[in-house]
Amino acid sequence: MNTHTFHINPYDLAFLGVIFTGLNFALLLGFTKRINHSANRFLALAMVVMVLWMVRISVIDIRLPLQFSLALGPLIFFYVLKLTRPEYKFSRKDLLHFIPVLLEQTILQNPVLPFLAFISVITYLYCSHKLIERYYRRLKFNGGDRYRYELRWLHKLLAGFGLLWLLWIPYTAVGYFYYHRHLNVQVYYTFYLGVAAMMVWIGAAVYLRPEVGVPVVTPAFLRPILPAELKQKGIWLRKAMEASLFYLDAELSLSLLAEKLEMHPHELSRIINMGLRKNFNDFINEHRIREVTRKMKDPAYDRLTLLGIAFDAGFNSKSTFNRVFREMTGKSPAEYKNHLKKERPSYNLRPYSHSAAVISCHETTPTWSSEN
Repeated sequence: MNTHTFHINPYDLAFLGVIFTGLNFALLLGFTKRINHSANRFLALAMVVMVLWMVRISVIDIRLPLQFSLALGPLIFFYVLKLTRPEYKFSRKDLLHFIPVLLEQTILQNPVLPFLAFISVITYLYCSHKLIERYYRRLKFNGGDRYRYELRWLHKLLAGFGLLWLLWIPYTAVGYFYYHRHLNVQVYYTFYLGVAAMMVWIGAAVYLRPEVGVPVVTPAFLRPILPAELKQKGIWLRKAMEASLFYLDAELSLSLLAEKLEMHPHELSRIINMGLRKNFNDFINEHRIREVTRKMKDPAYDRLTLLGIAFDAGFNSKSTFNRVFREMTGKSPAEYKNHLKKERPSYNLRPYSHSAAVISCHETTPTWSSEN
């Protein structure tokens, strides 16, 4: 009776795990009907290529008739292309990307093949990176609605895959210069497993995450605001600033002001940018300069230095105060003060034509209501 002994080491178990998991996610991505099904099929094929690669490496005695390492890069690229441009139609000219795969079958044992595969994957990963960058540039930033098209997770996973793929360089360099291209294939197992596990991770993340195109309930701060409503909210915001003097806080930021006003930072930013036609810093600094000029005109504050008045108004830097003051009034603080002493005129700040009112009784901060 003949007996056979099977020797299974940890590498064999790891290869089997990667092969089984990768094949399962490839089938799920390939056959599950989803919004991004067209894109997912390219990723599924890329995972199948990786699985075949793992089978060929792990089972040395079995020589697979075909090898598809030069298809890996194009498949990843077309997955990203279909994900970022769902309207794109795969055409015959796109088959040119896969011509090297046909040539690959004629040079199965050629030592140039691994180098070509390395260059191919790196090139197509870079092209995928550019696709995602162009995708973001095509989106019009409107109050933060980019979060609905979040692709940074994919960007990071592809970058991680690329970094692992670059490990091929030190492995090959060591084998070429120190072992004269006779480095034991098992030394490469950690590289193969790392790359394959990263591909499986990408497939699992794509399958388990909510799809990019899935409709979501639009939060209130992302809903379009009519011009009349923006103008009304701008008036309300000015009154809230004058009533509560938020600008006196030297550490005031957009998020902190939004918290005080009980609204989302994106909505506040949209009111300032689109309703008032200003950025946040200009909006706050205008109120601070108004406070400074009001105190300059009031003899009760003559005992304070200009810098002291500026700090009381919310500035925390002398250089910033001088620069902003000159931009708003056309004069330096000292020049403005000297003119007040000589003539006591009522200079008007450039952004506004009316003088600021002196508030003697501060009200509770008004909150915005849709009924306003």
